[in-house]
Amino acid sequence: MNQLFTHLALLSGFATLFLSCKAEYACHELAGRWTNREGQILSFEPDGKALWLIKFGSQFDTFAINYRYDCKQKTATLDLMNFKSGPLAGKTLFGIVEWSSDSVFRFDAESGNSSEVRPSNFNAEHTERYFRE
Repeated sequence: MNQLFTHLALLSGFATLFLSCKAEYACHELAGRWTNREGQILSFEPDGKALWLIKFGSQFDTFAINYRYDCKQKTATLDLMNFKSGPLAGKTLFGIVEWSSDSVFRFDAESGNSSEVRPSNFNAEHTERYFRE
């Protein structure tokens, strides 16, 4: 009886460990509208297209862009690309994402022409927190 209890306890422990490791890399849905509550809105479509709205005073500047989201690794990546105008024209924002919940994530990115500029950790000065609208 003690052996049966020990085996069940071990099996339960391994199952919990497996599920917690799997949850660490869980993909959250990115499609939809997200706001940083400071004048920026990202609206992601499921097909890799997005709108980035930035508020200046009482008006918004809108950038139609594309994105690439990969959440199947330890640190999820989010790249914003195909800017047609503004200071990011011709560049890509190579970013990292960390989810607090399925409705909140933080995003840090660097611009450039190669994914080698992607941040390896979150910089408090550059990181933005986005909330699902």
